[in-house]
Amino acid sequence: MRPVLLPPNRLVHFYAGGEAITALRGVPAPDGRSPEEWVASTTTRHGEASTGLSPLPGGGLLRDAVAADPDGWTGGVLPGGPGDVGVLVKLLDAGQRLPVHVHPDRVFASSHLGSCYGKTEAWYVLDAVPGARVHLGWRDDVDPDDLARAVLAEDSGWMLDRMHAVDVVPGDVVLVPAGTVHAIGAGIFVVEVQEPSDFSLLLEHVGFSGPEEAFLGLDVAGAVAATGTRALPPGDLAGLCRHVPPGSTGPLPLRVLPEQADPFFAADLLGPGGASVDVPAGFGILVVLDGSGVAVCADGGVAVSRGDVLAVPHGAGAWQLTGEVTAVLCRPSAAGTA
Repeated sequence: MRPVLLPPNRLVHFYAGGEAITALRGVPAPDGRSPEEWVASTTTRHGEASTGLSPLPGGGLLRDAVAADPDGWTGGVLPGGPGDVGVLVKLLDAGQRLPVHVHPDRVFASSHLGSCYGKTEAWYVLDAVPGARVHLGWRDDVDPDDLARAVLAEDSGWMLDRMHAVDVVPGDVVLVPAGTVHAIGAGIFVVEVQEPSDFSLLLEHVGFSGPEEAFLGLDVAGAVAATGTRALPPGDLAGLCRHVPPGSTGPLPLRVLPEQADPFFAADLLGPGGASVDVPAGFGILVVLDGSGVAVCADGGVAVSRGDVLAVPHGAGAWQLTGEVTAVLCRPSAAGTA
């Protein structure tokens, strides 16, 4: 098997943005509000049958190919069932501040949403306007009843005032554990790697979404139950953040994410500098950030350049990325869902 060069998979969404994705991928957006591309995705938008699924270049869907040959693509059937690759990667370009929201953890998702996956996620910042910031976690403990009142009143100011504000620049990495309240600010372009689900509980939704969609069919009490209300201490917040500039040098592949991400997914920086990078066998999603090169495996090579996306099957075996190229390789966790 060889890596597969994938066509774009842009999604229309409720928030503005997407110009940075268009610039990177070199393909016009399908709609003026297309701020996300779901990359090598076998995950659908919540409640929908096919939206979000990545097409293959010759027709058909990546999910169907994985379901037909799980050994070749992922090394076996993963816990999510046929077509599961264990990870979802997005290009996300926020043209406005996203709503304050939270993602359920695996225990909540299993008991309330019928899924073995929650939605821990991480952001690798590719670009950010001066002064860009994200909000992540509570500065102090909040009372669940007070939070429920703020959600019902759409009091985003109450929520944002109680959250940590974190300035971000290109190369910053932020891990968002499931259950942690957060919001990405305007003018931030990221590669987002996450568990393969579309579970978002919008604690503010007016102007973004209807109430039924906002709470995944749950009520306000359910949304609050999925939300951690304990403070995120500054030391713990610092442990969720790193800085790995795309031009970093050193032993490659270069780890991008904090260790707390290991039970959920992995991401590594490949390149730059022109040296060949050896990559072990395993399913992976490669997003080429700059330059050009060749992904070489036993069955041959695939030329890549800035903006390209590759789905790398387990059956390709160990492979190399060669050339003057910088890319991010995202993978499912080797630890599975335990």
